[in-house]
Amino acid sequence: MSTFRIVNLYLFLLLFSQDSLQAKEHLQPSIKFPQDSLQSPSVADSTKSRLFFNKNNFAVVTASALNLRSGPGMGNPVIKILPKGTHVLSLSSENDAWMKVFVPHKIEGWVAQKHVKTYQPKPFPFIHEKKDSKPFRSFLEAGILNYMEEIYAHNKLKVEDKLSIIVQDLDNENIVVSINPRKSVKSASTIKVPILHAYMIQRSSGNLLENTKYKMHVEKMIRFSSNESTNVLIKLLGGPEKIQHLLENTNVYKELKLIETIPENGRAYLNKISVADLNQIFKTIWYHRVIGSEYSKLQNKIVSNEMLYLLGLPGHSWLKDRIKEETCFSTNKTVKIWDKTGFVKGANGNAGIVEINTPHGRKAYSIVLFIEREDYNSITGDAINWFEQVSMHMRRISEMTYAYFLNRYHSYNQCGLSLLIRHAKRAFISHPAKVLM
Repeated sequence: MSTFRIVNLYLFLLLFSQDSLQAKEHLQPSIKFPQDSLQSPSVADSTKSRLFFNKNNFAVVTASALNLRSGPGMGNPVIKILPKGTHVLSLSSENDAWMKVFVPHKIEGWVAQKHVKTYQPKPFPFIHEKKDSKPFRSFLEAGILNYMEEIYAHNKLKVEDKLSIIVQDLDNENIVVSINPRKSVKSASTIKVPILHAYMIQRSSGNLLENTKYKMHVEKMIRFSSNESTNVLIKLLGGPEKIQHLLENTNVYKELKLIETIPENGRAYLNKISVADLNQIFKTIWYHRVIGSEYSKLQNKIVSNEMLYLLGLPGHSWLKDRIKEETCFSTNKTVKIWDKTGFVKGANGNAGIVEINTPHGRKAYSIVLFIEREDYNSITGDAINWFEQVSMHMRRISEMTYAYFLNRYHSYNQCGLSLLIRHAKRAFISHPAKVLM
């Protein structure tokens, strides 16, 4: 058996990583010391010293809500209220009743020590093997692959229930998971995101004059997944064939096939898409490039933000996503999500963007996952039972993804972490490989 070495990778990266957040107008810049500090050079140097050499640099809020004050003591004004799970950088000793902290970005203040937990980041096990061995794309990809292997082996899902998934770090555009990314799957209601895309393009070009009625149908299509409103918009845009042609010209989609309107029973089996296509449209929205380079940056930003707003609206209480709802981080108010779900017999999907709080500011990643059984007629019994079982496994995968990114950005977290580590380690034992981080 190969010899495994556990390398303290993340503590090394803390001091020497050159990672930085690319310029995105909707994201706050990442923290760098002292270059990005608004303080004078002498104060910035002092802050850098305290952050890098204080024993406990990192802290997380454990109270449901915590006042950040301008000074130590209850009599000082409140600067900001920090929700539970907020990560900060410690600037003073943990032995005092009050701790001075740095809250990304560029906010310093004081919090009651008893309501925060100090910690030091712990690295994942890091496997280094021969260069010619087959690599996993990341520690996360290894864990997900092993997880699927085990649920197949224990007959929790049939081997015909195939996973397609892409996970991308939107901080640096690195794809950390890519499994069957170009597999064409039954799109179900996720097709409503490309339809929204087509609507926004036609509106921006002046080929469609928006009114209150159309706006209502757009919101109902995305927020409540209304099939009736979707069909109204498909007709408004000239039908499936015309929408298909319009979207092909965007160069965003490769596997998209919009063939039919949504039947009355909701069982649309002909429309197809890939997780790579869905990831690309979400990424394009996030980076404010959604209507294309022929329009100004401001126009792209306005439309992109409008689409994000729609994708972030709460829907019916029974329309539960498979990314955050019923996961171990579902109650974490610092986690934001913009997404669209889809289900039809034999296909269960969810595409979205998750934004998390870290000691280095807010970071975001995209996650698009489908589990599909092509021969949906082989699903016996009530299709809802199949849906619920598949949804549960999708949520476990989402928890591992959440754990991966929080650990990557030095955030204290227990949710999904043991599951991720256990399956990733098993993957390396079964398939020794050099992991590319």
